[in-house]
Amino acid sequence: MNDVNYLVVSSTIDYSSDLICYELEQRGKSYLRINRDHFAEYKILYSLEADCLNIRMDDSTYKMTSDTLRSVYFRAPVFLRTGKTYSLQEQLYRGQWSAFIRNLIAFDKAKWVNHPVATYRAENKLYQLKCAKRFGLAVPTTYIGNSLPADIMRECTYIIKSLDTALFYDNGQEMFTYSTMVTGQELLNAEIKSAPVVIQECLHNKTDLRVTVIGDELFAVSITKNGRKIEGDWRQNAKDELNYDRIDLPPKIQMQILDLMRFLGLEFGGIDLALVDETYYFIEVNPTGEWGWLVSASHLPISETIVNSLVMEA
Repeated sequence: MNDVNYLVVSSTIDYSSDLICYELEQRGKSYLRINRDHFAEYKILYSLEADCLNIRMDDSTYKMTSDTLRSVYFRAPVFLRTGKTYSLQEQLYRGQWSAFIRNLIAFDKAKWVNHPVATYRAENKLYQLKCAKRFGLAVPTTYIGNSLPADIMRECTYIIKSLDTALFYDNGQEMFTYSTMVTGQELLNAEIKSAPVVIQECLHNKTDLRVTVIGDELFAVSITKNGRKIEGDWRQNAKDELNYDRIDLPPKIQMQILDLMRFLGLEFGGIDLALVDETYYFIEVNPTGEWGWLVSASHLPISETIVNSLVMEA
């Protein structure tokens, strides 16, 4: 029986979790990684009376109790995204194991990075934008709904994005939607009644910034392509075609970001900002955002800092 002090909840193909597990391994920590796409291969049993979770993998059994489990690195999504048509067996698997992951909050003495409840709340775009404004961060003019505001101008450019991550399957092919630049005329000609969308003013001549926050530490980079600013959504470019240069944010912006993170109850977040002239616009915070590519691209000590937070080391 192996006592587990640190739990990683992830999926098989997750490079960021690979880095966390490597760092825990290097420090000699007693950890266990469970991948939600392999749950059916494990033998899992929780006893309410003993407040103990046993997980058997291959020939090894791992034990977690509220007194021994210190931290949880939570990389599993809270929402079940729309997508392909699932069989009844697949629906049962996804629905019930998703509930199992949520019920792990029964280990309420452990430190979570991030706690599922905080993740659920913070993943809502309207809520996080309103909170960002509350703490003084600039936010693009934003509308959300299935109808157009009266002040749409035909000659102006706008950004359209989904209210939640939009992942679709068609003929076995996975499709993902990015933020899209459209004209006011295109919006007026569009049919959007079937589903709500996010409509924002388009920020021209912007510099995209990615800020990775862990606790009270911020790692910020500017994102350019061939040394030039990127019009539209930078994520539509291959990550290895872009430049990620470390920058220092103004102290006031740093404090506003940290205040927002504390209010949202997030220990970790991937924050997108857009710098226009001298104004830093808040775009969004992703509580389960990717960061692994930044470690190699910009040599940022993100994995070490996250593990410091998990093991509560300065």
